[in-house]
Amino acid sequence: MAFRETFVQELNRLSGRSVEVAFDNSVVEGVIAFARADLLGLVEPVPGYAPSNQVLFIAIGAIDFVRVL
Repeated sequence: MAFRETFVQELNRLSGRSVEVAFDNSVVEGVIAFARADLLGLVEPVPGYAPSNQVLFIAIGAIDFVRVL
């Protein structure tokens, strides 16, 4: 359990940074909004004429890796 706590602390330290997150055979890019004991909030930009953002919620246990961009 100590690893997960350390991982969540590191994700919170990276809050506001652009990252790439791999999970469940998917890779997404976004900005870390928050990390909790079992959940990561990632703000993804949505391209288009009027750009907007959406929050993607990812289970901490499902994350394969996080790469800082």
